[in-house]
Amino acid sequence: MLLVSAASPVMLGIVALTATSAAAQTGNTAGAPATSQDPVAAPDQSDGDADIVVTGIRASQARSIEVKRNADSVVEAISAQDIGKLPDVTISDSLQRISGVQIRRSAGEGAEVNIRGLPQVTTLMNGEQFLGANSVTSVQPNFTDIPSQLFSGATVFKSPTASLQQAGLTGTVDLLTRRPFDLKRGLTMSAAAEAQYGDRTDKFNPSVNGLLSYNAGRVGLLVSAAYSDLTLGNSYRGVQDYGVAIRSERNFVDNGVTRNDFGVGLPAGQFRGTAVRQNGAIVGYDVNGDGDANDAFITPQAHTAWNRITSRERFGANASLQFQINDALKLTADGFYTRQTQYDRTAGFQFAAIDWQSSPFLPTRSTNTGAGIRDQRGTLLDLNTVQTYQYDMPNFDSYAETFRIKSESQNYNLQLDWDNGGNLKATVRGVYGKASRKSDQSYTQFSLTNGTQWAYSGVGNYPAALGGDVRFNPTGYAPYSQQATVDYSSGAPVFTFPQAFLTQTQDLGRYGLKTISSENNVYQDGDMYAFRGDAEWSPSEQFSLKVGGRYGKRSVDQFTFERVSPFYAGNRDNAQNPAAGCLVKWKAFDVNLNDGACSVRDASGAAYTAGYTRLASDPVFAGLMKQYSLPAAGTPPLYVLDPKAMDDSEAFQNKFYPGSINNVNPADSFGIDLKQISGYAEVSGEGDIFGLPFRANGGLRVVNTRFSVRQNIVGAPQPYGLSGRDTGDVVTKRDFTDFLPAFNVAVDLTDKLRARAAYSKTMTLLDFLQWGGGLNVDYAINTQITPNRFEATGANARGNPQLDPWRADNVEASVEYYTGRSSLIAAGVFYISVDSFIANATIFRNDIPDNDGVIRRPVPVRTAVQGEGGTLKGVELSTKQSLADYGVGGFVGGFGVDANYTLSLGDAGLTDLAGNKQPFQDNSKHQANAALWYEQYGFQARVAYNYRSKRLVSSDYGGIGGLAQYQKPTSYLDASVSYDILPNVTLYGQASNLTAETERYYLTFSDQVLYENVYERRFIGGVRVKF
Repeated sequence: MLLVSAASPVMLGIVALTATSAAAQTGNTAGAPATSQDPVAAPDQSDGDADIVVTGIRASQARSIEVKRNADSVVEAISAQDIGKLPDVTISDSLQRISGVQIRRSAGEGAEVNIRGLPQVTTLMNGEQFLGANSVTSVQPNFTDIPSQLFSGATVFKSPTASLQQAGLTGTVDLLTRRPFDLKRGLTMSAAAEAQYGDRTDKFNPSVNGLLSYNAGRVGLLVSAAYSDLTLGNSYRGVQDYGVAIRSERNFVDNGVTRNDFGVGLPAGQFRGTAVRQNGAIVGYDVNGDGDANDAFITPQAHTAWNRITSRERFGANASLQFQINDALKLTADGFYTRQTQYDRTAGFQFAAIDWQSSPFLPTRSTNTGAGIRDQRGTLLDLNTVQTYQYDMPNFDSYAETFRIKSESQNYNLQLDWDNGGNLKATVRGVYGKASRKSDQSYTQFSLTNGTQWAYSGVGNYPAALGGDVRFNPTGYAPYSQQATVDYSSGAPVFTFPQAFLTQTQDLGRYGLKTISSENNVYQDGDMYAFRGDAEWSPSEQFSLKVGGRYGKRSVDQFTFERVSPFYAGNRDNAQNPAAGCLVKWKAFDVNLNDGACSVRDASGAAYTAGYTRLASDPVFAGLMKQYSLPAAGTPPLYVLDPKAMDDSEAFQNKFYPGSINNVNPADSFGIDLKQISGYAEVSGEGDIFGLPFRANGGLRVVNTRFSVRQNIVGAPQPYGLSGRDTGDVVTKRDFTDFLPAFNVAVDLTDKLRARAAYSKTMTLLDFLQWGGGLNVDYAINTQITPNRFEATGANARGNPQLDPWRADNVEASVEYYTGRSSLIAAGVFYISVDSFIANATIFRNDIPDNDGVIRRPVPVRTAVQGEGGTLKGVELSTKQSLADYGVGGFVGGFGVDANYTLSLGDAGLTDLAGNKQPFQDNSKHQANAALWYEQYGFQARVAYNYRSKRLVSSDYGGIGGLAQYQKPTSYLDASVSYDILPNVTLYGQASNLTAETERYYLTFSDQVLYENVYERRFIGGVRVKF
């Protein structure tokens, strides 16, 4: 070892080192000149004679420990237990077993990932940028379209080195594919086939994967592929995601008429509750029985329950060619391909207010929160949560919706490594990726009301050519004529409906077609390429210098549209009718073509109805209406259009309303071109300090980012739901440079005990929608006026190109105690100062018109604003133990554990209505993992538990300041078992979500229940063979 003088602490702070000796053992970390897979490579296998495939739980755990011990910075790793077998079902599920990593689920499968409480996580593949189809415009990784069987493992970098040129804000995930030189010489083959089963969907689904590799010593070729076709239960019950409003007991005057929020649906002058007088005048109505009219209540637009079946047909392939050109030069070429077709098919109901977020109910069970809130008119009132709503029944719709999402990605890598065994090593590398994601939507509503709440008192006005006037659902119930209750006291909705209504639901001839529409269709396309060069000079074993540069470009285009149809083209019943008719998005019975910008009328001047109504028993729906049992107590079986009928959205729209046109939504359509030029210099060294061996690295990465954003200028709104016209483009250009130092040091206190410390500055780009998105306005019908009018109820300003990226300072320290090849105890602390981040706020704008083009009122707008001064701090504790490492033999020696705990305290500088500090969105304060495993005599078993405490979903739900949406704590229990019936043949089984955990959400106060996602238990059985 190099002996260091007393001045060594100064050098340590300047140079800030980590192990070049580790690089000799395991290869360099991502971004260094050696092959970027090296972070999880085993000791030198360049002769190609040794089989380095990790098999078994114990070996996988040992492998992860080896990576952590030899790393240049603070890292964690997961390793495959066998070819095609990560420890869990998905990549995300495996990553969540790492301390500090939290995930969200999609249809029960692990999806989005955050590290240390923030989702600004960069994803790499084999050490370089990777473009996934589920993150074309976003930063946070989502791995649901990527087959986990194609990976040998993943490395999570919690602290970067300067040479890690694509680092996330609080962490980076590097996905590692297999390459032929990783495997033994000669031929390697592996294949697996399995069946998956869900206890709610009650279907068996196939999944197969295979690998073929040939390593001839100087040349190698590997091809692997995976295919699955899964059907996943993904049900929902509770408040529908249309937001909520604050409704009060106080009277107000509207156009000279005294009104009250709780008088909706009653005859003029009548109100729910008991009159409250002041100085002899009625000032409001007490609806909760506390004797005053000073209360406000959280009021949903709709309650719902639905079955959603998510099907994912997923295919992925990986190919790798390696060629040792001579003793110094190695060529590596990789290709990675994914394709997924996903259908989200929803069948359920909407129990909804007729007028937007109105309150035709009594809060028969409510709780005063002690918080104050102002209503729409600025009056300060006592905020109440509501547990039980007693409705005079407004609208009840049978509801079907289908999203079809087609995604595809291609990523290619070509690199040349030069290493002649001397002091200098170098790598040149180029990567290219492209991805697309196309989401198409359709929905259909059948109402069980008689339609008298809408224009013409429930009679559709149609031309004689269509048969003339048609009454809407003649035997449906009259709005507000029956009572129903929605009770959330148990934590899940319980519905109580009158018998007359229950009887009606069983008669297909008493459902009236209300709406067919296709909106929020989003097509995303992106590509990226990068070129980089890296070099490392090592004049001695104790010192090295790394330098490198990178040029990268990324482009994204997003096209958002609705499918609109022409109505009554050529109709001459009225001389003023336009020859081309009118374009309509909401092809609905409650839409009448009376807008001054475009109207179609009969001879008397009465506007024609847009949506043509039919009963669900009409022959056109033969074979398409099915009865569904829904996941909410008190709901009867309901007839709903089979969502599969809408798998082809365009064809379905044209079937009922021919001539469908894709009408651009300019507010959510944009393009971004981004270029980054970066370079780094990093020094590494090792020596002794006060008699203790240390290794350290330190350096500076400089990143120049330039991008241009093309946004559309949105014109005035068009009638019948069409987005405002695209009236031109506005292009914004940005240019900024970040200087990002990174320092890491590791000191061996004993042969088994290592201490680490790290400091870094990090920067991560925003989701591109936050730069490119525009203003989207929400409209809802107002039936209290004649003619009915679609009014602006809110808006969402999604993007602002002047927002700065996320920037942070990261400090951490940890100790690692290695007690055996497969055993480790570790503890660490971290502190993150987030200098620049994105927060949500609600403002009121006075320039947003209703759908008829008239500005009538201030409109709340949800928007992104620049946040500053947020912090995250926490503790990470982990242990991996194998009893065999302590000399325990026999049956008991096969046991081991893998457990960790993370405390993450975040402060985004905001408080909710209860006065609590809000963490960063998506962060949980507590997370714990515990896995008990056994491996002996060819038998393996593992039981894994994951706990995550409540997390913040959004800050201002429904545009109401401080009304935060939270997810309650979740606990998941998974298990797996396998047995080697022959040396090359393994039978295995796996189960996930054994306790049938659900995701429960609430609004600030735990008794203001919002909704619940209901997932299913999943079971897998299969066989794996390898040669």
